Amino acid sequence: MGDKEQLMSDECLESSKNVVRKQPAAKVPWYFANGFLLFWGLLFFAVVIPRMYKLPQANTMEDAKKGVFIAERAYKNLYHLANIGPKVTGTEENEVQALNFILKELEAIKAASLQDLFDIEIEVAQSSGAWVRGTYLNMYQGVQNIVVKFSTKNSTSETYLLVNSHFDSGPGSPGAADAGCMVVTMLEVLRVMSTTRQRFDHPIIFLLNGGEELGLHGGHAFMTTHRYAKYCKAVINLEAAGSGGKEVLFQSGPRHAWLMKYYKKFAKHPLATAMAEEIYQSGIIPSNTDFTTFSKYMPGFDFAQFINGYVYHTKYDALDRIPRESLQNTGDNILSIVRGMANATELYDTAAYKSGTTVFFDFLGLTLVQYPLATAKNLNFGVAAAAVLLVFISMWRMSSMSEVTICNVIVRFILVLVLQLVSFVLSLALPVAVAYVFDMFGMSLTYYSTPWLMICLYVCPILCSASY
Repeated sequence: MGDKEQLMSDECLESSKNVVRKQPAAKVPWYFANGFLLFWGLLFFAVVIPRMYKLPQANTMEDAKKGVFIAERAYKNLYHLANIGPKVTGTEENEVQALNFILKELEAIKAASLQDLFDIEIEVAQSSGAWVRGTYLNMYQGVQNIVVKFSTKNSTSETYLLVNSHFDSGPGSPGAADAGCMVVTMLEVLRVMSTTRQRFDHPIIFLLNGGEELGLHGGHAFMTTHRYAKYCKAVINLEAAGSGGKEVLFQSGPRHAWLMKYYKKFAKHPLATAMAEEIYQSGIIPSNTDFTTFSKYMPGFDFAQFINGYVYHTKYDALDRIPRESLQNTGDNILSIVRGMANATELYDTAAYKSGTTVFFDFLGLTLVQYPLATAKNLNFGVAAAAVLLVFISMWRMSSMSEVTICNVIVRFILVLVLQLVSFVLSLALPVAVAYVFDMFGMSLTYYSTPWLMICLYVCPILCSASY
């Protein structure tokens, strides 16, 4: 019996020696995390940045018969308009020279239009008025607006589309971008549409107002005194807070989600973000556009150029900072959107289509993503709940696969969470401290003309905080 037990014991021992023990999986060294971050950084600079600054090829006069926006022709108009110099409301440059130049171009457009198909009415309207803005009374007298009504022959529609920009500029600024480039864009859109046999349902009001910079007077004058104002049911407002790049859709509606359907369908080079809308409407940015006035009466779009914002309202807002390709980008979008909106059935009764807010953003300038705010809330709550659930599952799994109790894991998790919160607070506080120091020495917005300085001044303190 003893020999038999000894034999079985020897066999078990021998068999155990032949069992191949499973080796634990090799872990990736920690320093490979830097490579992971580097990959995404390179992807950002290789794809996102180039897409952001990519502009379409500018059309020339050779393309004029194609019924497309011609950047070369718009650029010639901008050359003459910008060379007038600063066009402050009330000065000869604004009230006479700029006004006469635009009227001359409009008369040429009318003469060359398909008069058997379209009607063009040109009018200079002078208005005076007042309105309360914040804590003070805003008054104006003799503000001049150029109002152009463009419609198909025998149109019976009593709902109009309003397209607006301003030809006055800030003191000391030639206003090539703000908003000369938008004025010449409107002129070219009118020229192309009036020479193309493509009908549309709703008359279009092109409002070139001469009083925006000193208090939004031109837009207010039109909406409160002009006979066409009551027929306008949607607006496309064109502005600039930069120069020489793409225009961004930074406000829509308000509370008219159907508008984004038209932007998605007709914008050839989409660039839009609801984040800009939230920031702008929060009041953080101490600025307004004519859209502030128009949105009290009708829904619409608010577009603006924003790249190279350091030239805004300065003597550097000149023609040489605006490439033809930038005009082509804006012109392609506005021409297509105006054509689409001028046939929108919603314009017959916009009140019936009033709905909630929509979340929107473009994807690399290729397409637009949009969904209702209610959907966004559900997505956010769903992702947050899933994240919390995954955290607890991970803690339970860590406890079950080790000798550490679940309570110990939770304590360590809370400690790490506290450290993360401290890092987050520091990542906000340190850049604010840097900005405060620069403000003290009169060096505010030091990075504005050299954006790469933001990495050293603000990104580095954030990274130091994150490594805490």
